[in-house]
Amino acid sequence: MHHSRRRSVAALVAVVAGTVALTGCSSHEDAVPEDHGQQWMSQMSADLAGDFGGGGGRLTLGDDTPGKATASIALEQDLEGPYDVLAVCRSTKTVHLSVRAFTTSPDGSGASLDAEEGLGAADIHCGATTRVPIDVPKGRDGIAIDASTSDRSGRALFDSFIVARGDKA
Repeated sequence: MHHSRRRSVAALVAVVAGTVALTGCSSHEDAVPEDHGQQWMSQMSADLAGDFGGGGGRLTLGDDTPGKATASIALEQDLEGPYDVLAVCRSTKTVHLSVRAFTTSPDGSGASLDAEEGLGAADIHCGATTRVPIDVPKGRDGIAIDASTSDRSGRALFDSFIVARGDKA
């Protein structure tokens, strides 16, 4: 009997130690680390970057879009004609991406974006690269890429790259 009691205590210690180890692994959900996703973003740039720019980042909650986390980038590139936007995401299930063309006009000491027009949109299923074909009209000063998700965790990331139509994937 003394021997079986020792085995029970050893089994209990193993279960408690395993539970503590698992609890330690799952405690990261409280705060998003400052460098969250930097390594992934660097890898995506190495794998997908084209000659025409791109960008992305973490989708965050804001006052303008209650219930959604968003991120936006504006690329002031001299683009005209057919291109593809290659888009990826992680740390969530789906991110909605929309691409718009814009022109700029002087606004005091800066510039404002005017005449925005939709060029394309898609739902990105995280873990796969999505190709969004766009045709940029002549005379536009750049494109804006907007990403959104209903995931409010603050962990969702997206990255996007402009490539010549049909390049890479």
